[in-house]
Amino acid sequence: MLVDRLEAVINSGWRAPMTGKVAVDEQEAMDVLDLMRTTIPDEIKQARRLNQERDKILAQAQTEANRIVAQAQERAERMVQEDNLRLMAEDRAHDLVDQARREAEDVRRSADEWAMQRLDMLDRELQRIEHSVRQAMDALSRSPQPVAVSEDEQ
Repeated sequence: MLVDRLEAVINSGWRAPMTGKVAVDEQEAMDVLDLMRTTIPDEIKQARRLNQERDKILAQAQTEANRIVAQAQERAERMVQEDNLRLMAEDRAHDLVDQARREAEDVRRSADEWAMQRLDMLDRELQRIEHSVRQAMDALSRSPQPVAVSEDEQ
């Protein structure tokens, strides 16, 4: 790494006694600095590219996450709608069954009433016939009995 090379140039320099100063090989230090000037912009560009690539990947990930969330919401809404439709269908089915039971009960009641009316008419007719039969029997029992004629009397 260039920073390490620059540090090596400084460490290999001559130290002035009692000062914190170091004399370095100017050409060697300038060569490292020139390399740094040319290399660092490339590294900065590469870092920028990496940042841009990272931002692009993050944006794609966010877009994908948003898409997945939207799909999940749509599926949840569909499921709710399907469940509502199922509930509405069940309610409608219950209503139809209740209505059919009421109509069946009405038909049964009407049939029972009709049968009762017919049986009542038949009962009155039977009573009328019975009354006629009794009258005929009474009439026959009150009429004089024919006298039997013997052969001698003939």
